[in-house]
Amino acid sequence: MVGKEKKTEKKTVNVAEKFKEMLEKSPKRKFVQSVDVALKFKDIDFKKPENKIDLTVALPKGPGREQVVGIFAEGDKLVEAKKITGRVFGKDDINSLKNSKRKIRKIANECAFFISQQDLMGLIGKTWGTILGPRGKIPQILPPNAPIAPIFERLKKSIKITSKKNTVVYAKIGNEKMPADDLMANYNALLEGIAEKADKKKIAAIYLKTTMGQPVRIQ
Repeated sequence: MVGKEKKTEKKTVNVAEKFKEMLEKSPKRKFVQSVDVALKFKDIDFKKPENKIDLTVALPKGPGREQVVGIFAEGDKLVEAKKITGRVFGKDDINSLKNSKRKIRKIANECAFFISQQDLMGLIGKTWGTILGPRGKIPQILPPNAPIAPIFERLKKSIKITSKKNTVVYAKIGNEKMPADDLMANYNALLEGIAEKADKKKIAAIYLKTTMGQPVRIQ
């Protein structure tokens, strides 16, 4: 009689419980710790340009920190932008700051993202491009006749995901004060964004951790 083969059951991981476990195990600090996700890939070479991950992901519950979005605008759009934020730069501002690399670097470091009118992109590239480009902060182009506010609000809730030369991609999806359900919603948005650029089957492992906490594996 031929013996029956035993089927190996794949254990299902309760991701929501893993988030709660991570938050419970995280050591308490005198500052609010970020919640980080590390995605380890396999069978992919991020050194090849066609494999590079470079995307902006809007987090439904926000990144858990206040983010500054800078706006380059002229004319009516300049007036509209100034009603939204104080970080607005017209053509005169762009030109007057072009010889002050220190000030441009300060602005680039303070702003998580930038928005710009199409007709200002050439000037920005010539004057600010050498500082914004390497930081991955080339402005998002404002479509003609589009209102600024919706794009501004979306970017305030967004994070930038960029692969490096190794096989691990990192992302900050919130902070330890946020409810686990909110972190889960942001985590799901992150995975959906990653899936647009890379095959999810090539994700070998996923880890969660707070700034000073121990990693918790969820995949």
